[in-house]
Amino acid sequence: MALDSLELQLASAVQRFQALQRRSSTARDQGAVLARSLAELSTALEEVRVAQEQLVENRIRMEQLQVELRQQGERYWQLFDEIPLPYVVTRPDSTITEVNKAAAELFNVSQRFLVGKTLSVFICEDRAGFLTRIKALGEDSGPMEFAVKLRPRERAPQSVHVRVAAGGESLRWLLRSEERDAHTVSHGGM
Repeated sequence: MALDSLELQLASAVQRFQALQRRSSTARDQGAVLARSLAELSTALEEVRVAQEQLVENRIRMEQLQVELRQQGERYWQLFDEIPLPYVVTRPDSTITEVNKAAAELFNVSQRFLVGKTLSVFICEDRAGFLTRIKALGEDSGPMEFAVKLRPRERAPQSVHVRVAAGGESLRWLLRSEERDAHTVSHGGM
C-alpha cells in the first residue's frame, strides 16, 4: 500500500470520528450513536491492520532487494577487480572514481589512494592537450583511442594505448601498456 493511500485513509477516518463526536453531543439516542461509533472504529481498525500488513510485506521485500543489490555490487566489484587490463572510471574532469587492481599496479599506487586523484596527474607529456581531448569526448561521439605517456609513481614513464568512452557522467578508460602489447604479440598470446 502506498503511503499516500494510507494518509488518505487516516484523514478519512479522522473526519468520520469527528463527525461521530459532533453527533454524540447532540444525539437523543446515545445507543445508536455508540453502535455506529463502534462499527466505524471496527472498520478503521481493520483498515489500519491491512495497511500494517502491507507495510510489513513492503519492508521485507525492500530488505530482500537490499540484500540482492549488495550481492550484485559485490559481484560487480569482484569482476571489475579481476579484469586483467587496467580499467579506470573517471568524471569528465579526469577525477578517478573507480579503479581496478591492474590499473593500480600500472600506476604503482594503491587503489584506495587513486580514487579522488585526477588521471591527468599521471600524464607526463602534453597534459593540456590530454584534458582538451577528453573534454571533446561527448556522450554521442563514441569511444576515442589514442596513445599517451604515463608516469607511474616512482617508475619510468611508459607509453600506453588508451580507449576511452563516455557514459552518463563518467568516462571509462581501458589502458594497455605498449610494452605489454609487444610482449603479448611476441609470445603469441592475446
